[in-house]
Amino acid sequence: MSKVKPVKGEKKKEEVEKKEEPVVKPITPDERKRTLIEGIKKTVFPSFIGAAFALLFFLRFGAATEISWFLVVILVVFGSYYIQRFAYPPLGVRVKEFETKDWLYVEFLTVIFLLVFWVLLLN
Repeated sequence: MSKVKPVKGEKKKEEVEKKEEPVVKPITPDERKRTLIEGIKKTVFPSFIGAAFALLFFLRFGAATEISWFLVVILVVFGSYYIQRFAYPPLGVRVKEFETKDWLYVEFLTVIFLLVFWVLLLN
């Protein structure tokens, strides 16, 4: 028996049949509201943590000329990670559903707010 080679650009029947459309789960209005509220909490809480760390470091170190700025950022990242990890469940944020991108987002916000408030306090 000879095998028939498919013409260029033509797909095999098995490949076409295997390709299925992904199932999209419709979002209910309650889920949408919960997601919106969680998003607001995930944005506001890191801003307060960043501002609190900025005030703490300003009062303790001032312009921080005697320590490395990199050390300050690392301390804030590790400290805020554990603060948020234990503070989000009482706030109603589902930490178990967090992915890496979510943690990077909240840590980035915390560091940005730290730097912004610290610069404002220095001026």
